[in-house]
Amino acid sequence: MKRYTNFLFARAVLGLTIASVLAGVPAAWAEGSTAKDDIQVHGFITQGYVDTSDNSFFGDSEDGSFEFTEIGINASYKVTPSLLLSGQLLSRRAGDMYDGSPTVDYALIDWNFENTEDHSYGVLVGRVKNTLGLYNETRDVAFTRPSIFLPQQVYFDAVRNLFLSSDSVHLYGKWHTDLGQLHVNVGVGQGSVDKNVEISYLGTDFGGELEPRGASYLASAMFESASGSWRFGVSAAKSKMEFDRDRFDPIGSGDLDFLYWVVSAQYNAERWSLTAEYMEEPVDFDNFGPPLDLKDSTVQGYYLQGSYLIRDDLEWVVRYSEGYSAKDDHRGREQSALSGGLLPPSNFFQKDWMVGLRWDVTPSFMLRAEYQWSDGTWTLSTRENPDPLARDRDWEMFSFLASYRF
Repeated sequence: MKRYTNFLFARAVLGLTIASVLAGVPAAWAEGSTAKDDIQVHGFITQGYVDTSDNSFFGDSEDGSFEFTEIGINASYKVTPSLLLSGQLLSRRAGDMYDGSPTVDYALIDWNFENTEDHSYGVLVGRVKNTLGLYNETRDVAFTRPSIFLPQQVYFDAVRNLFLSSDSVHLYGKWHTDLGQLHVNVGVGQGSVDKNVEISYLGTDFGGELEPRGASYLASAMFESASGSWRFGVSAAKSKMEFDRDRFDPIGSGDLDFLYWVVSAQYNAERWSLTAEYMEEPVDFDNFGPPLDLKDSTVQGYYLQGSYLIRDDLEWVVRYSEGYSAKDDHRGREQSALSGGLLPPSNFFQKDWMVGLRWDVTPSFMLRAEYQWSDGTWTLSTRENPDPLARDRDWEMFSFLASYRF
């Protein structure tokens, strides 16, 4: 019932948004170019290819996989200088995790009720992208990602929908000073819990249902220097989930809660940039019974990334990432012991090196190619790699992507 209510809420907001945009198109065209500028319609299509030496990533990648496709279309209508309606439909295919069914990516009303040279205040209502880290809000658009795949130790594709957006209300404020701009956002609402989330946190697809419990809370603060060279930010999301067991499930009806937070820093020069982000996520399991109740831990992940513009249309990128399912057990031995030795230690950590090249063939068409070396299998989707004993600790991945936007 909760999921159905959330669906109706998001569909109602998206319907209002799209209806308002479409209703305004004829009038805007009749009024001339100024009114037309208040209506924006954009879209994108992205196709990827993944080839891994071992393990599965976005499909049967050991034999080469084209099971990574993103198609999106969005519309926005500036009703008044202070009121904006916008929404996006997204089709995403990603191996066994996402089958390409169209979903409401976001659908919101943005009321900017005060806007001066020194400050700006507003409220967002609807299905809103969560401001988490530097890239969560724009992670679906290949042109705005720093690489084909975001660093998985901070931005988990295996539980992407949980963090991507929420049916919520957000208050935001922007302050402009001689030093730079500060943007603060706080929100309350409810996120999306799907089978990927259940399998990732509970280990398998049980007969019962994992659903949101109560409200989720989000907050972020981002500062950008006046020159645009420096960006610093901190963001967080706190949420709870409850599991309603089926009578045949070997675990109890339990609760799971977490606090996901990220600290971000970025320096941008004329032709190069450096980016670093650090993430922690304390996770608590209650009333499931053993062994799940013994899985309480603080997840940890971080990366350092550098990019350089070889020429205006050609960018080189390199990144090092590390992540651990428990920050006090970097070798994974303690968690392996909790499983009775059934799960190898490499299931609980992952370290990656990645190098890549981006070519903007035109402003609307982009090609990327990347190569990654990995030690550990922690970020791999359990849905795509159900047998933990069959995962290879040392593995490599080549990925290629083509994307067009309009």
